[in-house]
Amino acid sequence: MKKREGYFRTEISRLFHNNGFYFSVMGIVMILFLSANDGMGNMGGSVLSSVLLSSYDAGFLAAFSLAAMPYAASFTDDLEYNYAKYLVIRGSYGKYVFSKMLVIFLSSMLAMGIGITCFSMLCSLGLPWADEGMMEYILMYGGYRSFLGQGQYLLWFLLYGMQWGIFAGILSMAAAFLSLFWPNKLLVFSAPVLLYQILIEFGADSFRKISAFDPLVVFDARHNIWDSDLKMLAWAFLLGAAAWLLLGFAGVLQSKRRI
Repeated sequence: MKKREGYFRTEISRLFHNNGFYFSVMGIVMILFLSANDGMGNMGGSVLSSVLLSSYDAGFLAAFSLAAMPYAASFTDDLEYNYAKYLVIRGSYGKYVFSKMLVIFLSSMLAMGIGITCFSMLCSLGLPWADEGMMEYILMYGGYRSFLGQGQYLLWFLLYGMQWGIFAGILSMAAAFLSLFWPNKLLVFSAPVLLYQILIEFGADSFRKISAFDPLVVFDARHNIWDSDLKMLAWAFLLGAAAWLLLGFAGVLQSKRRI
């Protein structure tokens, strides 16, 4: 347990001493501005409309690649500089891979959550927090509606961003796993978009027919499939945890071949 905690502390320290995390957040904010802008400088009637519009636009896909920037390429860096062998000698393959996967997941989730929250704060400088039409829609069909009803807008945007961040974390872990086969940073940063497209396109006629397994429903808080914030968020985290376990075990097997 101590060794696992040691790995986790080391990875967390590397994450926040890496400028990639901060560039990722800024990049996500920029992408959201470009996605919400209609080309004529119009951002929508409210912050709520702008955030929902930006996360519905095709440009939002780039945010998943940016969310992978902070730490998804860490396996590639460790293999390139032979740092992985040193870390494994200090503990085990399992603790090394699972700790790294967890930090990859958390880094992407935080980058997406903070990025969307910062975007909402900047939009609030020139727009009202919510317009009547969009507010009514979320209060009727969306998640975390109690926070909107109480005027806790920033908290709503943070939770909205973190929920998308869970999906970003899953895609980043998958990209990191692929890097154990092909340690290429270009692959790592492009893989989240490719995997997103595969899941959405090929899942349209299969698992996406079930709302509980449709990423565009599970990770988008404009939907609330169980009409319960707790169940909605818990299910999203459960899928994230399942992906962490699956990719972690697969990563351990592949890392033994590579390191």
